[in-house]
Amino acid sequence: MTRLAVALALLLLAAPAQAHKLKVFATVEGAEIAGSAYFVGGEKAAGVPGRIQGADGSLVAGFATGPDGGFRQKVTMRMDHVVTVESEDGHAAQFTIPAAEFPPSLPEGKAVAPAGDSAALEAAIARQIRPLREQLDAYEAKIRLHDLMGGIGTIFGLFGCWAWLQSRRRGS
Repeated sequence: MTRLAVALALLLLAAPAQAHKLKVFATVEGAEIAGSAYFVGGEKAAGVPGRIQGADGSLVAGFATGPDGGFRQKVTMRMDHVVTVESEDGHAAQFTIPAAEFPPSLPEGKAVAPAGDSAALEAAIARQIRPLREQLDAYEAKIRLHDLMGGIGTIFGLFGCWAWLQSRRRGS
């Protein structure tokens, strides 16, 4: 019974392996895709190879992130783009940019939503909120103290329930 309890406690302590989880963020700036790749915790992913694919899966561009984890690539078509980065140790991340975020001046590619007069306004807003989206994405990726405290509280609560049940069995 003790071994089962120890094994159960060890299983509950096991957290998902996210120590080196790779993330990528990208946005549209004019006719370019700009972004950055980073590991959970904020460490920049420098020198990580990546690629940009179109909506049909065709390769648009290949790149390697800079020392700050950033990248910038010019695109020639207005369509959905998928940015993928993959580190040498097998971690990968993907980010999709919808065609609506690209300027209407680009020639249309496949899977493009119709552009209205508000497309330029939407593009300008997207450029303005990019830093906020980057910060929010990085914030959501961090393991926060209250997450750790919640996990520890859950473990103590479950162990307390188990100990209470054990004491009731011995008492009766």
